[in-house]
Amino acid sequence: MGLFEDILKFGDYFHSIRKHEDYFIVDINIPAHWFYQDLYDKEKIAIKVNSGGAEGTLISFYCRNTLEGVNFLEQEILNIIKLNKDKEEKNHLLQEKTKELEILFQSKNLEELKNINFNVSTPISLPNIENTNGKPKQKSSAVRKPDKKQPEGSKQE
Repeated sequence: MGLFEDILKFGDYFHSIRKHEDYFIVDINIPAHWFYQDLYDKEKIAIKVNSGGAEGTLISFYCRNTLEGVNFLEQEILNIIKLNKDKEEKNHLLQEKTKELEILFQSKNLEELKNINFNVSTPISLPNIENTNGKPKQKSSAVRKPDKKQPEGSKQE
């Protein structure tokens, strides 16, 4: 694979590539709302945020100028791009499905809605969410009020 194909991997986010002393640097311009801070190995890669604004953030990713370092840098940047694009796509999908559900709930009567089942072709592991049936959660027994009222100024044991 040539340099052109390698640069194409970064898509429209690619800005520039350069070498400075013993460092290899890739500059990418990502949307301002994208997250990147904890998505790369800080022991092998350093970054410098060059500019940021509503149109995007220009970030320089640095690594040692070795084949292993550059390959690792490429994968970390591609991972940042993929994770953010996936998050955007999930948010878009959630908005679409929410609108579909709103339309469904507006068009059906209560009995029909009670009989709705969601069939998922792929098993999904859902988080364990405690059902309180609309009642406030019980307070933990680890924290209790004292049985006896203590006089003011006295210490509790």
